[in-house]
Amino acid sequence: MRLSAAPMLLLALILGACGDDLTETKPPEHGGDRSLSRAELRWCMFNDIRIEAARPDMRGAKQGQVQAFNAAVTEWNQGCRRYRYSRSDRDAVQRQVTEHRAALEAEGKARFAVTPVP
Repeated sequence: MRLSAAPMLLLALILGACGDDLTETKPPEHGGDRSLSRAELRWCMFNDIRIEAARPDMRGAKQGQVQAFNAAVTEWNQGCRRYRYSRSDRDAVQRQVTEHRAALEAEGKARFAVTPVP
């Protein structure tokens, strides 16, 4: 059986949409003089969600947890405080943030949680 080009193209688009790229790349420290790649923008936006989810837990945190949290905030500020991006990249990553928000928040809370001693 031979498929025409239109259904094959549609199938390729559907399969491509299923393979959502969630690659994150930490951007280098910069002065806001460059545009971030989509992977760098994803790192910034995803980590912003993770950090903000963990922030309320820092009120009752131990010193080591607070230090780790502050280090994560500093790392985010170095690469993400001032940046440029394309609108299409931001829209695409924002859709991913919306889709994966619960998992990102859980990752943020778990990142700074105390592991009980057995």
